[in-house]
Amino acid sequence: MGKTNITKAAVALTAGLATFGVTGFAVAQGGLTANLALSGSFFKITMGHLDGEGFSLFVDDDQKGEEHLPVARIKLDHAKVSDLCLSVTVPKVPGVGEATLALKAEGEGSTESDSLLVGATDVDGSLVMQDVNVGIDANQLSDTADPGAWGLYSKQVSLKADDVKATSVGAQRLSAKNVGVTVRKGSENGC
Repeated sequence: MGKTNITKAAVALTAGLATFGVTGFAVAQGGLTANLALSGSFFKITMGHLDGEGFSLFVDDDQKGEEHLPVARIKLDHAKVSDLCLSVTVPKVPGVGEATLALKAEGEGSTESDSLLVGATDVDGSLVMQDVNVGIDANQLSDTADPGAWGLYSKQVSLKADDVKATSVGAQRLSAKNVGVTVRKGSENGC
């Protein structure tokens, strides 16, 4: 009695993350309304390197519980990512308490995506852009953006992200190799 089944906890966390990924995919496809309530958990993303095409950035919002949060909406037509890590700490897993799930795809070009859409409140790293247009109407970048809102577009981008505090991620297609998923009690398992 009272024994924690780590396998069941891992399956529950993985299922929750998969549901979140499907939600992000549906948002990217415009299949869900903008007022969709997300899981309520921020998650962390780090990557060694990203090379992308069709990069755009504009201010948008994500709903976290009952609260609307301003986010940087990042879109990429195509991206290749090396050494990707995504982690989320869940404060109250039944029978376990706080637990952290980490998903890693290690190696050069280990993750590739089409029509990637990210909502983030903070992004730390370095960025190199080519053929840049700053201050364009964000509605030209996304049908969901308010007409006249500020936007940025670059034909090609190279990014090293040391820390991304994300609210949502979606993609039309996402493939990854060398993937490992770990779930541990506490918050030390993060990226």
